Amino acid sequence: MSSKRRVHVIACGVLAMDIDAAAQRCGMEITTDFLPGGLHERPLELRRRLQEAIDAASAREPLDLIVLGYGLCGRGTVGLRARNVPLAVPRVHDCIALFLGSDAAYKREFARCPGTYYVSGGWYVGKVEPKSQQDAQRASGAPPRGPRTGGAEGAGAAPARARDELAEKYGDENAGAIRHFLDSWKRNYSRAVFIDTGAPGRDRYAAYARAMADELGWAYEELPGNLSLLTKALAATASTDEIAFIPAGYAATYDAVSGGLTAVPVHEAPAEAPQSLVREDGHSPAAIPDREQHARVHYGLGIDAGGTYTDAVIYDFQADSVLAKAKALTTKWDFTLGIHRALDQLDPEQLRHVGIVSISTTLATNAIVEGHGQPVALLVMPPYGLFEPGDIPHSPTAVVPGKLDITGAVLAPVDEAAVRRIAREMVDRHRVGAFAVSGFASTVNPEHELQVKRIVREETGRSVTCGHELSELLNFRTRAMTAVLNGRIIPRLERFLREAEGALRGRGIDAPIMVVKGDGSLMRSDTARERPVETILSGPAASVAGARYLTGRDDAIVVDIGGTTTDTAALRGGTVRTCEGGTRVGGIKTHVRALDMRTVGLGGDSLIAWENRELRIGPMRVGPIAWAASEHPGTHEALDWIARHLDECGRATRGMDLLVLASPTGDLDLDDQERAVLRQLARRPHTAAELALAIGSHHWSLLRLQRLEEHHRVQRCGLTPTDLLHVRGQFTRWDTPAAQRACDLYAHLADMTGAELLDRVHELTVRRLAVELLKKQLDHRMDPDAMDDCPVCQALVDHALADGGRTAPPPAGGSGDGGWGFGVRVEMRCPVIGIGAPAAVLLPEAAHRLNAELIIPHDADVANAVGAVTSHVVVSRTVRIRPNDLGRYSVEGLPGAKDFPRLRDAQQYARGELEQHILATAQAAGASETHVEIEIDDRVSTAADGTQIFLERVLVGTLTGRPDVSVGKQKK
Repeated sequence: MSSKRRVHVIACGVLAMDIDAAAQRCGMEITTDFLPGGLHERPLELRRRLQEAIDAASAREPLDLIVLGYGLCGRGTVGLRARNVPLAVPRVHDCIALFLGSDAAYKREFARCPGTYYVSGGWYVGKVEPKSQQDAQRASGAPPRGPRTGGAEGAGAAPARARDELAEKYGDENAGAIRHFLDSWKRNYSRAVFIDTGAPGRDRYAAYARAMADELGWAYEELPGNLSLLTKALAATASTDEIAFIPAGYAATYDAVSGGLTAVPVHEAPAEAPQSLVREDGHSPAAIPDREQHARVHYGLGIDAGGTYTDAVIYDFQADSVLAKAKALTTKWDFTLGIHRALDQLDPEQLRHVGIVSISTTLATNAIVEGHGQPVALLVMPPYGLFEPGDIPHSPTAVVPGKLDITGAVLAPVDEAAVRRIAREMVDRHRVGAFAVSGFASTVNPEHELQVKRIVREETGRSVTCGHELSELLNFRTRAMTAVLNGRIIPRLERFLREAEGALRGRGIDAPIMVVKGDGSLMRSDTARERPVETILSGPAASVAGARYLTGRDDAIVVDIGGTTTDTAALRGGTVRTCEGGTRVGGIKTHVRALDMRTVGLGGDSLIAWENRELRIGPMRVGPIAWAASEHPGTHEALDWIARHLDECGRATRGMDLLVLASPTGDLDLDDQERAVLRQLARRPHTAAELALAIGSHHWSLLRLQRLEEHHRVQRCGLTPTDLLHVRGQFTRWDTPAAQRACDLYAHLADMTGAELLDRVHELTVRRLAVELLKKQLDHRMDPDAMDDCPVCQALVDHALADGGRTAPPPAGGSGDGGWGFGVRVEMRCPVIGIGAPAAVLLPEAAHRLNAELIIPHDADVANAVGAVTSHVVVSRTVRIRPNDLGRYSVEGLPGAKDFPRLRDAQQYARGELEQHILATAQAAGASETHVEIEIDDRVSTAADGTQIFLERVLVGTLTGRPDVSVGKQKK
């Protein structure tokens, strides 16, 4: 042991000799602080005195360690805090264990003879205090310092010469009572023991113990002492079975599991970063990247590729205004066509000066709502081999070799040969187009997932999504389903971005492309290709930004009615709450960060169907009949065929779905039936039933059309709300007579008149929109979807939606309520902002029934494109500081996994690195903003003794800025 180690001991005076002896054996010089005896029966006072001594020693001089030798039974040490110097506390049930060398030795002695009076060198009061103090203490009846029995404080014998003093002072009778009380401790002992620790004066203290035994009729023994426990305490650097090591900034508390002291980090209020780290603007000088080399963007181009329309907006960043807008039909089989048609309407000179492009799209959302996507193979690495096929509702799924424990330690390595064999089998047998990989504990250690990803890519060339890349949730099954969802839709977004880039480059727009994420922020297009699931709700997120920009309202319900979905979000204080765990789309939980939105399959192009004597709308999106007749000659002939065979449709409209040829060519390996379908549709559009007869299929339901629709070779069309708007004269862009005829045919099949069908569909649409608005209002208070299964809730909603609660609906099956009816009135206190082309037609009645203010902004039809180009780059990163087993503070979430002896040092490092990373990432994303906001939040628990235990400090750094810096090729 080096003599440079600085140790201070706080103990009872009876330990003085043995502490000196232990220090000499260790070859160290120590300082000491001895507290008075007799504090064990006053634990609060004992703890206070100990803490004062600890604080004084910590502040007085530089120390490496403070050792405690008093109050060790726990009554005084529980709750003690180490300040800037760690503490070493022997894990014993009684201080006598320090003389016997271990707690186990003391327990053996106590079990053998509990009534024992122990004596060792320095125990007798006469050795420690001057004679005048001895006499005063003996006369008062105070116990001598240190005698112990069974862990309880002993009492001292009043010397014979003090008896006369008691009688003289209190009288013979009272003196006798006092002497009887003071001598009561003697009756609890049966043995006197001298512990020989090798301290000087052995014979003297042994004689004292023997004399006491003789006088009181006790047995006498001598025990060999052992200073090893004291020696271990003086040399302690970490906790052991015998020593509790309390690091600086920690506190001692009782652990019920181990039955002894343990160290817990103590919560302290977050400290601000040192002034030397932070400039006046709040940033580290080293963390500010050089931005002079980049030119500021003047114009930005916003594009929204929706399910029906592609919108484009040119935005002037300097003037903060929309310069021009355009709208064109989306062409899903070749998005380039729709983008080109929108860009054709904009000024070419302005387009050439575009410095950045922001795109939003409903592509991923619609794919999930409609159930489209490529087949994905799921490869899982479950915990300890525990896995049942039904654990994850996906097929095909296979278990691949490779296991981690909960800490991320490798239990079994990845078997490369097995992974290659399984991957090849998935491609050959199941014709999968992508892979998803999820392993237990991969958020702690992603090594296995990354290995499997590399192997599968080498073997198959298919895209691979790892669960840890998309979600930080600890449940590997949840991450698995998120990875599957991502893998399903990768080709769609990849193709879309490729075609969009081609259209832009063809017009000389060589600017960075950003994509709107589901949380409303922007990411670069190369990242979006790998993580398309993060673009779920991209279009609605852009619409919320557009709604706020166009109306200037910070508090409202935003309703985006598109061709496929209706999305609702609540603006509060200018922001929308973010769901860190994901949102629900088409009944599927996404588990990726997104705006808190509700999405249902209801839009202008939702399929209206009559099945099982029930009228339904959505969730499938189809082309309107009016559009098909306008764009595809021969549609009226297909409608004629329906009229001739209406009685053969079996009271259901699905066989009446119209199929048109969308794209005559494409890279797709066709089977015989698929080729036959394309040949027939090349002649003219066919209904499903007619097409089945034409190619020799027994029934329209046996047609294999999924791949043709997936690859946009075939477009399904049917009766939609857009057709009904044509019939009503509210929207007349395409072929109104075709829409009228399809409406009549559907009405005949459903035993209705055309007017009745219009009214029924209108009522269903208005009611669903109103219910969605109501559910959004309830979203933060309860699970609003629970009302769907509640008859009472449904009755109340029916009354509330009956003309805004002004009239009660008739009771089911009855003619009246006999005057006992009631009305329910709902009044929305925040306005409703309607976005999307159908909003102006479909929303007014729904808002009226909820007594809500409705706002339809001027550019509502292109609000998504406006929102895309006015959206911001949001860079956010989380770093955690957690106490580790070594009494240090580990920084998690940054490269290097560094740890520090003090919390403030860890925070200073984490904050500086966090700012530097966020600023660099923001610059790469094209944002010139330099203000980083860092929120600090502590997780704290309370121990049984009231100690505030520090669990972790979370630093969340966020930068928000417009993508106004060109990071791509500079304009000439």
